[in-house]
Amino acid sequence: MTAIVAALVLAAVATAWLCQEDECRRYASPDGRYVVIATSPRYESLMPALPGQSGDRSGFLTIEDTAGTFYGKIPVPMVWMAGDVEWTEHGAELAVFGEWDFSTREYRYWNNAQTREIVRHAR
Repeated sequence: MTAIVAALVLAAVATAWLCQEDECRRYASPDGRYVVIATSPRYESLMPALPGQSGDRSGFLTIEDTAGTFYGKIPVPMVWMAGDVEWTEHGAELAVFGEWDFSTREYRYWNNAQTREIVRHAR
């Protein structure tokens, strides 16, 4: 019985560790006030990839300011897309995938099937 409990605890710990996100890339806005942070779950880094393809893994893009204020987090199919974020007058956008409005702290992105827009407010 204790062996089963120990195995379940070990499995739970391993799963929690594998699902945590690791930072892959970080890009600052031209004025240096904001940063886009690309992260991906740890299990993505365990998937086989050819040299130079580490940016092809799926993950998330988060935008924060220099004080650490959170402006939103959107899923992306490839973390290298962090370099394609365009900084706008009121926020930032990633063509086809999402946008952030810093003044309202609202961010939008499309679901995986690109059939529904999801709108959220940063907390």
